[in-house]
Amino acid sequence: MEGIELRSLQSAHRRLAVLVCHDPAYLPIFERIEKEIAILNESGDVISRARAVAALHKQVA
Repeated sequence: MEGIELRSLQSAHRRLAVLVCHDPAYLPIFERIEKEIAILNESGDVISRARAVAALHKQVA
């Protein structure tokens, strides 16, 4: 589910970039989408790190 949401946000981000170039009124929406993308990317990194730690624990146990 998270991958689908990220792809949708990235698509919206690209479209909004074009709109912002034509009308800066869209800038707050563009910035909000950027923040949401960063949050999703960050949470994915945390999950990846947790999986790596769990895998190491399995090897030791």
